[in-house]
Amino acid sequence: MGAGGKLDAIIKKGNKAVYPIIFPSDYSGLGSINCYVYQNGEDFTLIDAGIKNDEFEQFFFQRLKDYNIKITQITRIILTHFHNDHIGVVNPITKEYPVPVYASEIAIPRLKCEDDYLQQKLTFYYGLYEQYGVPEFAQERMAKMENTLHNKEHVMIYPPILKLEEGQEIAGLRVIAAPGHSPDSICLFDEETGWLFAGDFLLATGMTNALIDHDDSGNVTNPISQYIDSIEKTKAYNVRTVFAGHKEIYENLNEVMEKSLSKIEYKLQKAVSKISERHHTAKQLGEAIYGARFAKYFTFIISEIIGLTLLAEQRGLIVRELRNGEWYFTVTSLIEK
Repeated sequence: MGAGGKLDAIIKKGNKAVYPIIFPSDYSGLGSINCYVYQNGEDFTLIDAGIKNDEFEQFFFQRLKDYNIKITQITRIILTHFHNDHIGVVNPITKEYPVPVYASEIAIPRLKCEDDYLQQKLTFYYGLYEQYGVPEFAQERMAKMENTLHNKEHVMIYPPILKLEEGQEIAGLRVIAAPGHSPDSICLFDEETGWLFAGDFLLATGMTNALIDHDDSGNVTNPISQYIDSIEKTKAYNVRTVFAGHKEIYENLNEVMEKSLSKIEYKLQKAVSKISERHHTAKQLGEAIYGARFAKYFTFIISEIIGLTLLAEQRGLIVRELRNGEWYFTVTSLIEK
């Protein structure tokens, strides 16, 4: 069978099929990095492209061989979002075979590592971490951003990227914008089979990290609020099977969505409660809720804290004001239990 051991089961319905490429990995503690070849008749689409390393690349091409799929049969590559564990084999494939690559319009400057975008990103995060009083925790992340700006040729996607828009149909799949985990996240839905290619929108265990980002004007977006909207929108679709970017394929999306919404409400209540206990800054909140993990998992936890405080402010539960250049939170009313 080659690299990776036992072959994953092919899912078929009529003239359609999904060939899972499930790469076992401890990346971010998620257990696997997943991408899929979706077949619609004689048309083959690669959805996501794994992580950029030699081990995954070997695994990926061996899986295609195991499935008897030639690289020249792939009609297109669609990326659900710009994160590096979803784009790994795009450059190797397109270097040998000029297959078109698609992603959301928001993803394109991120995937291409455009200079204007990278500089705006640096400026945004430097300012964000200063205003939330946590620049000392952000040094490692900011150093990585600086490195990307100066060495972007090692991480950028080289082929042209064609934009996808909300509601567009491509290869028998409907594009659903699903921001939350990232601002550019999309899902791809096959209405006939009920198959949803979800990227990192929702895993079998629930919502993934809602990562703080910025819009085209450099203003902060609220990923938790976006996540709620994306979940509510997705409820309208008759989804039977979810092909997620990590962990297992699953069939109980409605249950996963409700659990994710409940978890958001629980965390929101906890954050407001901690503010009422005089933890008035982002650092105080992060350390009060997560202790030593705040520093260890800073990027993820600070995104959550910022998102929750923005959501609490949006709902009128807290107010915030800048004191000596740092946001300071005060409760207006506790959430009813």
